Amino acid sequence: MTDENPVTHVSHEEWTKEGLAVMVVGASGDLAKKKTYPSLLSLYAGNLLPKDLVIYGFARSNMTDQDLRDRLRPFLIEKQDEALVDKFLARCFYQSGSGYGDVEGWKALDGKLREVEGGKKSNRLFYF
Repeated sequence: MTDENPVTHVSHEEWTKEGLAVMVVGASGDLAKKKTYPSLLSLYAGNLLPKDLVIYGFARSNMTDQDLRDRLRPFLIEKQDEALVDKFLARCFYQSGSGYGDVEGWKALDGKLREVEGGKKSNRLFYF
């Protein structure tokens, strides 16, 4: 038996070698900035997410990627150091839609994800 904690040492797991796209639905809301993104940052800081990670927020608010990052930063800086927060935020992007049933908005997001994935094996996780 090793002293390695199996919860924090996952580099041997196959899924860590694949890409991961996390879609945060409702990304412009209070829960996302106060709980969801800080929790994802904690996982990122603990090396518990794959290296090929991208996080897309989806909501009705009209924002840019940078607007999302600026909105999240104050809630993340209090949890981790600034350099790590910057690395994490560089993986965060945003797609708006007219509503959660906006097929065109979801198609646009799918196109962006396919471009990022570049045909490589990748997983998608939707957080509602």
